Amino acid sequence: MTITLNGLLTADLGRLETVARHWDQLARTLDVAVEDLGRDTRELPNHWPAGPSSQAAQDKAAEIRVQVGNGQAGCAAIAWIIRDFALDLGQARRHLQEVVADAEAAGLRVDLKAGLITAPLTVAASQGTVDAYAQQIGEVLTSVNDLDRKAAQALSDYTYREDVLPDGEQPRYDDVSILALANWTEFSQTEYWKGQHSLNQDKAIAEHPEIIGAARGIPARDRDTANRILLQRAKDELLAARTRQGEMHDGAMNRAQLDLDRRLAAITDLEHRAEGKHLLSYEPGVEEEAELTKR
Repeated sequence: MTITLNGLLTADLGRLETVARHWDQLARTLDVAVEDLGRDTRELPNHWPAGPSSQAAQDKAAEIRVQVGNGQAGCAAIAWIIRDFALDLGQARRHLQEVVADAEAAGLRVDLKAGLITAPLTVAASQGTVDAYAQQIGEVLTSVNDLDRKAAQALSDYTYREDVLPDGEQPRYDDVSILALANWTEFSQTEYWKGQHSLNQDKAIAEHPEIIGAARGIPARDRDTANRILLQRAKDELLAARTRQGEMHDGAMNRAQLDLDRRLAAITDLEHRAEGKHLLSYEPGVEEEAELTKR
């Protein structure tokens, strides 16, 4: 369907944003499903440890997680396409309004519904001036319809029949982008993270908790998971160091041991404070400055 000038002016951009949020929510639901499936099948090898059927069940669970996660990534991509299209429409509308305002300031009459630009007899405007504004308006309309076609094509890449399942191909993990997240804006972090397969999100959290935990554009639940990994690592290192100190000094307290005990006490206090909350930021050694928020 061709977008007209009047259609551009009256397009409900808010409705497009609502649709994009719907796809975001669907992606979030599938993301949670991948997490739930992983949690609920984690103990499967312990309860069903051997045999071809056991392995087949584990393989199937892993395949389903990949498929559901691929569906999640597709929903996130659809939300991004719709939201990006809405932003383009808004920019085109503002450009059109600016051209019309310039034309009217020059004394021309612009009828976008009829697609006409006229110069009253009282206005000394040449046909070339009229044609120049008409060309600018035409270019806006051409651009909008080109954007519309591109968005429709992009959306078609994520359109499936009801009996077709997402593929089971393992998602590609981009370690370089994960490392670069720390230097991105919050908006860029959010958009990138939403488009990542759930399994890749889990891998990034496990391998780079210091980056994910500090990235404010990433959801609180994921930052919480990353920061708790950092907290546990710090605690384990301190406990190991405390054990070594005790072995070296036959139980006699020294300054190093006292410092370790103070650090461990600060971590224990933070663990208590973080119960039922999201740990949004954490830096080992400054536990009192950790950022917490309600779940």
